[in-house]
Amino acid sequence: MRRNTRLPAALLAVLLTAALSTACGSDDDNDGKGASSSGGSAPDKVTYITGFGTFGREAYAYVAQDKGYFSDAGVSVTIQPGQGSAISLAALAGGRAQFAPVDLSSTIMQVGSGKVSGVTAVAAVHQTTDAAVMALADSGISKPSDLEGKKIADPAGSVIGALFPAYAKLAGFDADKVDFVNLEPQQLGVNLAAGKVDAVGQYRVGRPNIENAVKGKEVVVLPFGKFLTESYGSAVTTTTKIAESDPDLVRRFTSALLKGMRYAIDHPEEAASVLAKKHPTVNEKAAAAEIELLGEAVQPKKAGAPIGTMDRERVAGAIKALVDAGAVKSGVTPEQLVSFDLVPKS
Repeated sequence: MRRNTRLPAALLAVLLTAALSTACGSDDDNDGKGASSSGGSAPDKVTYITGFGTFGREAYAYVAQDKGYFSDAGVSVTIQPGQGSAISLAALAGGRAQFAPVDLSSTIMQVGSGKVSGVTAVAAVHQTTDAAVMALADSGISKPSDLEGKKIADPAGSVIGALFPAYAKLAGFDADKVDFVNLEPQQLGVNLAAGKVDAVGQYRVGRPNIENAVKGKEVVVLPFGKFLTESYGSAVTTTTKIAESDPDLVRRFTSALLKGMRYAIDHPEEAASVLAKKHPTVNEKAAAAEIELLGEAVQPKKAGAPIGTMDRERVAGAIKALVDAGAVKSGVTPEQLVSFDLVPKS
């Protein structure tokens, strides 16, 4: 898989991390109306990084803040737009953030390669991997093998680019015959519409955003989950240190965040409006459509299981799939990735 970029990877990571720390879209939940549910002390202050920018699929965090769910849980939350799983993991490991939704496959690969340590998932966001490649229907791309010889745009640090070789191997085509170029998230749909790239990396729930950018043209979606069947998508992730030293904070934060998710899914238009008030450039119609798709993505496969649940056997299966695809060496265990005692249960 060839990837073209204008900046060396190390310099790019530094720039993105600097941008994260000064993100203009930061929001601080400092209304002070809620004391800690664990004893009446001042609220715990944490920084939360969204999974990817300020798209509609990220609205649930802003809803949890707007509705006072964080305050009621005794947590004061600063929300910063994220730049992808690799950057979020680095921010968590470096202490620049305390919580972020990170694609579990990315965590498996980063932990398995030794690039990151000391992080742990505490709740699922997507019950299956939401990674996908999207193209226009008139591009001639209708199946995975059609991507050979094509140019795909994807943001630097995105889990989609990281997962692509494993996806290609399982789908039966040559990833080295695909040319990847790095673009900012907001530029993906624009460049696809203009014909500057053949396809884009995008979460499946982001389809409305791409359709909006290409002005209603039919979009083909090639979901990675068709082949990575055991994989979860994003999972609420924190540090091992926080999970071990302050499990009460983790439970309170996660409960409030997932309460915001449930409200957003039940009220997509209102959730989109909350997001747009924080970030006026958001297209509310596309955001609401993304939130509706999020509702499908977060529903557990097991009947009666709560939103956020994670299963050890499935995590083990996700690890095995990446090992078999050559994306990570064997030896990673589910307990290295997930704090199962903190995962929501019935």
